[in-house]
Amino acid sequence: MKKRLIRIALAALSLLAILLPLWLPIVITVATPPIYSGSFVGVLDDKVERLDSVEGEKIVVIGGSSVAFGLDSELMERELGAPVVNFGLYAAIGNLAMMELSKASIGRGDTVILAPEMDPQSLSTYFNADMTLKAIDERLGLLFRFSNDSKMKLFGRLWAHSTEKLSSLGKVNTSPKGIYSAESFNKYYDIKAGIREENVMPLYYDPNTPITLTPDIVEEAYIDYVNDYTAYCRRRGAKVLFTYSPMNSLAVTDTTAEQVYEFEAFLADKLDCEIVSLAETYIMDAGYFYDSNYHLNDAGVEYRTRRLIEDISGFLMEEGPLPPKLPGVDVEYGGYDPNSEYFLYGEMANGAYKIVGLTEEGKRLRELTVPLGADGKKVMAIDKAALKGSAATCLVVTSDTNLRNFLDGCMDGSNIKDIWIYYDFVSEDDKLVPASHFGGVTIHFPPGSIYSTHYDWQDSSGGFSSREDAVK
Repeated sequence: MKKRLIRIALAALSLLAILLPLWLPIVITVATPPIYSGSFVGVLDDKVERLDSVEGEKIVVIGGSSVAFGLDSELMERELGAPVVNFGLYAAIGNLAMMELSKASIGRGDTVILAPEMDPQSLSTYFNADMTLKAIDERLGLLFRFSNDSKMKLFGRLWAHSTEKLSSLGKVNTSPKGIYSAESFNKYYDIKAGIREENVMPLYYDPNTPITLTPDIVEEAYIDYVNDYTAYCRRRGAKVLFTYSPMNSLAVTDTTAEQVYEFEAFLADKLDCEIVSLAETYIMDAGYFYDSNYHLNDAGVEYRTRRLIEDISGFLMEEGPLPPKLPGVDVEYGGYDPNSEYFLYGEMANGAYKIVGLTEEGKRLRELTVPLGADGKKVMAIDKAALKGSAATCLVVTSDTNLRNFLDGCMDGSNIKDIWIYYDFVSEDDKLVPASHFGGVTIHFPPGSIYSTHYDWQDSSGGFSSREDAVK
């Protein structure tokens, strides 16, 4: 009897040892207070709830942040006579995730409009488990709406998510301000009108995210998934349409009119769903954009929504508003910064300076500080390989910096290991835009700063890691 009890106890301990790593992160995640619900990505569960709550035939628009920033759902409802669900949020989560989450709520008579951004990540089966767990942190049960493959990826990252959440308690700003927060959405979960009136990008486009409309930006697995998703929706009595995201005309590079036509023909041949739009319709004037090559300002939202209504209904609408005049950018610098002596400069399209290299003296320094300006011009960007050959392992960005862009590849060829950022912006007009990758450099920033939850910085990949330990 005693041996039997010992065997049972050992079996129970073995089972506990197996189950504990699986259930403990779930318990930690559920038991600790939500820290992402006030952020931009934290709105995902609200979008799912709205999708689930709309009864009868509806129009569901699926995509990334270009849908969140690019749709007037109320206008669409009024013109098309059916409820509209804005089911776009963040390309860093992945369009596959949005389609998987939508499946349970698609029913007879529904119209699903796929509107992905025109970039390789969005036109792929990319799935970011870490970002998705942050987005569903307040409603972890949504995990079970994903496919088995996605579930495995989510469970595989749940331990890392729970430990990160524990370590972030009291450090992450749980109520971020500005447009990238939960309070920026209206009742349709569109970004509210009145908080993004003009283009705030220093160059009026983001040079880190060029747009090239060629077939090689589309992953074959994405085509297969969209076709499977289309078949699924049809079995449920719904139809699927495909449209293009808005695209900043200044960012559309290396693409001729003939290539645009060939790209449209490629998609029409590969996709089983109906393509209702022309790409050229959505290559729009830079004046319609806000803070990225895909995010529209208020005038751009109305213009794009009217074009989409025309594409769906076949009826012409009023043209809509003209693009707002592009604002001037103050690039003059009246002071002298001794740090300017260590860098070489090139002029940007807006007249400001970007760092393009180092002087011989600058290459010998062990620490570099980004200058405020040089020769009467603000220093607003660091160009690709600009710090190549430097002995410095540390780059400092001061609290009063004029820097606004880390251009892609800016750390190439450098020995920089740490970037200390003391600048904390409060509005998108003055934001500091990261490179899409920093090559393993560690970014340090002040506790409670905007970087911990900001839309742009959360998706800065390629070895990027953040530490809230910068103190002045």
